[in-house]
Amino acid sequence: MLTGAHRRDAGIAELEREMARAKREGESMALAFVDVDGLKRTNDSLGHAAGDQLLRETAYSIRAHLRSYDLIIRYGGDEFLCALVGVTREDAVERFSLVNADLTATRQASVTVGLAELEAEDAVEDLIARADEAMYKERQQ
Repeated sequence: MLTGAHRRDAGIAELEREMARAKREGESMALAFVDVDGLKRTNDSLGHAAGDQLLRETAYSIRAHLRSYDLIIRYGGDEFLCALVGVTREDAVERFSLVNADLTATRQASVTVGLAELEAEDAVEDLIARADEAMYKERQQ
């Protein structure tokens, strides 16, 4: 069984393969850095089982609004990375607005999403850093 760190490493390796494929085929790719809003507050007030349920529901909502072959990686405690090959940043904004609408309607929960588009010279760390920075800018707004 893979531990959380090993799953994350395997996910990053898959992200690198997706980036290489998109570059090779000249396709666009959007990377979303998704932060689950209020997870710490949920854990503190309702317990870790409720926090785990919030993470599961968030993952289900993301999966429901992305394509079956889009890459979703649990990146950190309350963070996911989602790679969408053949999708522009603008299209990704629409998809993640549906995720937020779903979470708000079913759970009064939300996510903050930062998006970055793949550039020819990007290494995986560059793309993740830009998406992370975009997420922090979204959170500040």
